[in-house]
Amino acid sequence: MSNRKPAQPQAQAREVELKFEFDPADAARLAAHPLLSAPPQTQDLVSIYFDTPGGTLHKAGVYLRIRDIDGRRVQTIKTAKNGGGPFERLEWEREVKGRTPNFGGAGRTALKPLLTPDLRAEIRAVFETRVTRNVYRLAHHGSEIELAIDRGEIAAAAKRSAISELELELKRGEAKPLFSLARVLAETVPLRLEVKSKAERGYELVHDNGGKPEKAAEIDIPPTLTVGEAFRAVAHNCLRQVLANAAATRAGRAESLHQMRIGLRRLRATLAIFAAAVSDEQMDRSKAELKWMTRELGPARDLDVFAADVLTPLRESGPGDIDMAAAHRDFDAKHEAAYARVAAALGSSRFRNAILDLAEWIETGPCDRDADPKASRDGSVADYAKKELARLRKWIKKKGADLRQLDVAQRHRLRIRAKRLRYGTEFFATTFPGEASAERRSKSLHALKDLQDALGSLNDTAAHRDLIAGITQEDAEAHGLAASGDKVDDLLHEAEQAFGRFAATKPFWKE
Repeated sequence: MSNRKPAQPQAQAREVELKFEFDPADAARLAAHPLLSAPPQTQDLVSIYFDTPGGTLHKAGVYLRIRDIDGRRVQTIKTAKNGGGPFERLEWEREVKGRTPNFGGAGRTALKPLLTPDLRAEIRAVFETRVTRNVYRLAHHGSEIELAIDRGEIAAAAKRSAISELELELKRGEAKPLFSLARVLAETVPLRLEVKSKAERGYELVHDNGGKPEKAAEIDIPPTLTVGEAFRAVAHNCLRQVLANAAATRAGRAESLHQMRIGLRRLRATLAIFAAAVSDEQMDRSKAELKWMTRELGPARDLDVFAADVLTPLRESGPGDIDMAAAHRDFDAKHEAAYARVAAALGSSRFRNAILDLAEWIETGPCDRDADPKASRDGSVADYAKKELARLRKWIKKKGADLRQLDVAQRHRLRIRAKRLRYGTEFFATTFPGEASAERRSKSLHALKDLQDALGSLNDTAAHRDLIAGITQEDAEAHGLAASGDKVDDLLHEAEQAFGRFAATKPFWKE
C-alpha cells in the first residue's frame, strides 16, 4: 500500500479584477498614496507558462502556469469566463511539488477537453514572468479588495518586456468599489485600463507580434440569456477590441487605429440596439464620449484611406512630379498633425475617465440583477433581438428603396443603419441556431457588407474632394482619382444591387 498522500483537489474561484498600466516613473508616487500607508506584503514571484509548440492552450483561451510563491509552488489553470467580460475569469489552483505540470485532478477544469496524449507529451515551458509584487489588503466601501503593484518583466528566450501594473482584485463584496478605488488612485497617477493579461503579453513576446491589430472576437449569445446578460457580454466584447488596440493606435499604427474605430462603432451600435432595455443618464454620457473618441480618430483614418487610394498610386506613377511632391509634403504635415491629435486624445484624462466610467456601467450598471432592473432587462434576448433587428431592417428597406434620390447626408445615415444591422446580425448569430437561419444570415451579411462598402466609397469620394485640392485636375483625372459622374454612377449601381439582395433575403431570426 502506498503512503503517498492524495493529490490536493483543484480549487475553482471566480476572479473579478481590474488591471491598469502606469508609467514606471510614477511607481513611487503610487506607492506613497495615503491609502497604501500600511507596510505591504512583498512577494518575489516567478511564473512559468506552459503550452505545446503549436500553442494548443493559447488557441483555446486556456492558460497553464506554475508559480513559485515564498517556497510554495502553485499550479493555476485560468480561462476567461464563458459569456463573461474582460474583468471576470475562472481559475483553478492547486499546490504542486515540481516545476512541471501535474495533470492529476484537472478533470473539472477548462484544461480537461484539451488533455490528449499528444498534448501531455508536447507540453513545455514557453515563457515566464518575474515580478516583485507589493500586496495591500484594503476595505473600501464595504468590499474587501486586494491591491497589488507589480514591477518586473516577461522573459521568452532572449526577449524581454517590462511589467508595470496595478491590479485590484475583489476578495469579498460588490464589484462597484473596485472602480471607486481606481478613481481615487488615478487622482495621483495616470492609470490606463488594460484588458490583456500577462499571459497574453507573454505570447505576444514569444511570437513577436506585440501591438498586432486585434479584430473583433466571436461572441456567443445563446437564446437562454436575458437581455441584460446579453448586453453585458456584447458590450464587454466590443470594449475589449477598443482597449486592445489603444496602445498601438497611440503609437501611430494605422491598422490598429482602424480596428479601434471598428470597436468604437460596434460599441455605439450596441448601445443603440440595447437602448430600450438599458438606457439611463450614464448611457447618454457614454454615447457622447464614444462619439468624441470616434471624432478624434476620424481625420487620421481619412488620411490613411486617402494615402492608400490616392497618393500611393500617384507616387508610383509620377515620382518626379513637382506638383505631386508639394502635395505629398502638405499631406505629410496633415497626417502628422492628425496622429498627434489621436495620441493627445488617447493619452488624456478624459479618455481614461470615460473608459473607466463605461467599464463600470457595463459591469455594475443597468444589467445588475440587484439594481431594480426594468422588466425588459430580464426578458428573453431572442424576443428582444427579433424586435430590434426587425425595426432596423424596416428602416433600411424604406430609406434604401430609392438610393439615387438620397443626398450625401441621407446616404451616410443609411450606411450607418446598415452597419448597425450588420453588427447586430453578428452579435446574435448564435441566438437563432439552425441551418436555414445560418444560410439567410450569411446572405444578409454579404449583402449588407457590399451595401456598406459601396456607400462608404461614395462617402470617401466626397471626403477626398478637399484633400485632392493640392493635386492638379489633370493628374487626378489621368489616374482615375477624380470624382467623375461615371464613378459615382457605378458606385450607386453597386449599392442598388446589394440593397436588392438584402431586401430579398428572408430575416434570419424568423422561423
